[in-house]
Amino acid sequence: MEVENTDLERRVLAHERILQILIAHMAESEPKFLDRLRALFTRHHTLGADEHDYVSTNQYAEQFIRQVEVLQDDKALKSSQRVPGESQTAGG
Repeated sequence: MEVENTDLERRVLAHERILQILIAHMAESEPKFLDRLRALFTRHHTLGADEHDYVSTNQYAEQFIRQVEVLQDDKALKSSQRVPGESQTAGG
């Protein structure tokens, strides 16, 4: 049963990664798209004293959206570090 749980976890993580990249690409062509997702899913959450380990579905969604933002920031940083006219291939 341990192997089945690990397999399921890997599949869920793969789907999460695919969705994050897809959303990041969609946000490139429509910047307001990420703003709408952020408005829906990013809210400040407070936990009660008895909920110190509890993570809600909305909190996971917020973490997901933040990871999409990190992907966009990383791509923007890499694009800004490229030197115009520099070869994109190794040794070229």
